[in-house]
Amino acid sequence: MKSIDNSQTNNYTIRMQSAFSEDRIKIIEYPTFLLITWSLSTTTKGMLGNILGEEYDDLLIMLTLYRKSNQQHFTDFIIQDSSGVLRLFDLPTGTYYCEIVGCNSRNETITVKRSNTVHNVQSENKACTEFHWEQHSNEKVTWMQAYSGYTVYE
Repeated sequence: MKSIDNSQTNNYTIRMQSAFSEDRIKIIEYPTFLLITWSLSTTTKGMLGNILGEEYDDLLIMLTLYRKSNQQHFTDFIIQDSSGVLRLFDLPTGTYYCEIVGCNSRNETITVKRSNTVHNVQSENKACTEFHWEQHSNEKVTWMQAYSGYTVYE
């Protein structure tokens, strides 16, 4: 009888799909720009649709970039693809991190993934006029009933 080598097969396959999925978002600092990469799995897109009560294609998916210097500011980028790369040039000096956020038609939002934090230093003569920065305020936050990503509520 021939033995089977299980080291080369995926032992974590359920219903013909991998049981593990990983979403990622990362900021990479270069001398003249920041590079943001992201990827959302199919499983996460399905759970996001279930939690927010709409089809994933109907949701507004944003990449929110936060900048902390003396005060905290943010700017949003609407993303269409579940994975991609964004290059940002001439950003002001500050500490940056970003989040992937999903929003439905009732303006309910959920943070999907948060990136690492990087400190970006630009020369004093460069000004960032390309982005609209808003001051971050916690006053607008309202907390809702907790959801479970493992359960579909009907």
